[in-house]
Amino acid sequence: MTNLHLRRLIISAVFLAISLIFRASTTLYLPLFGANDVRVGIHGIFTIMPAILFGPWYGAVVSGLADVLGFIIRPSGGAWLWQLTVIMATGGFIRGWVWRLLRSRSPVGMRGAVIAMTIVFVFFGSFSIVQLRQEGITRRLYNYVEEPSAVQTYDMNSISRFVIRRSQNTSRPSDFLSSQIVSITVAPLGAGILGIILLGVDFVLSKKLKNEQSEGLSMKDVTGAGGTAPTNGDSKWQKNLKRLTGPWNGSIMPLAMTVIIVSLLINFTNSLVMWAFTAPAWGAFPFTYIWLPRALVALLNSVVNVFVGVLLLRVCYRLPNLRSIIEK
Repeated sequence: MTNLHLRRLIISAVFLAISLIFRASTTLYLPLFGANDVRVGIHGIFTIMPAILFGPWYGAVVSGLADVLGFIIRPSGGAWLWQLTVIMATGGFIRGWVWRLLRSRSPVGMRGAVIAMTIVFVFFGSFSIVQLRQEGITRRLYNYVEEPSAVQTYDMNSISRFVIRRSQNTSRPSDFLSSQIVSITVAPLGAGILGIILLGVDFVLSKKLKNEQSEGLSMKDVTGAGGTAPTNGDSKWQKNLKRLTGPWNGSIMPLAMTVIIVSLLINFTNSLVMWAFTAPAWGAFPFTYIWLPRALVALLNSVVNVFVGVLLLRVCYRLPNLRSIIEK
């Protein structure tokens, strides 16, 4: 093991320890369908930082250890599940990989892609709601008919016909119909709201960073304690921030997308595993009923983590010794 790897492991261990402290002392656990498994807190960003600073493998190790040690220190949600630990470790790896993929992308292009996808999702969700209402399709439709197969679909619009035909021949048609309606209305609208939140977070933090850039940084901010002034118009710290967030224009879109999207992916996979295999009480509900409240909490957590992550990144790049370890 090289000296550089040892230093990175020590720093990752520090982030892990801070995460465990916050998880044990400040995290709020919310009950959901009989399982006290929904966590609200800022501990997660400290397991994300090694993936962003040092790469996917550091993220995988820290995220996996955080799940195991966190359960030992403060158990929640029933028995420990190795499947969830594997998912967390995989998520840590994906975060590091996604960050490396996005950090050098043009922020303008990324904003454009998010705007386009937001418009598509909002349009599809809104269009689906209109189509279902035109045919009088609701989640309680089968409560008003003797048999689901009695509902005729030949003269319905395509979306209404799709959800009815898919639910008629299932063992629990009412639940399946409800799940289908949520999937084509609430889910795309939720994705659109996620896009709006991404753009909003990017706008707020980018504006703040741009203001700091226009006002100028102190000598300590530019070069570290005891440093010398830069010879050009761009400071060393600003150059490091360029490398961290892609072409410099004050955008934090790569960080926001890395944290929020991967967190929702992990949340979806965890919920699916628990719904299908490990939480019997959850099996009585459609999956969308289980996942959506958990996804909402994960989304709110992720937005807070982005704000904290920006502060941590700025601190890391202002410390000359730590900055050199990151850049090697």
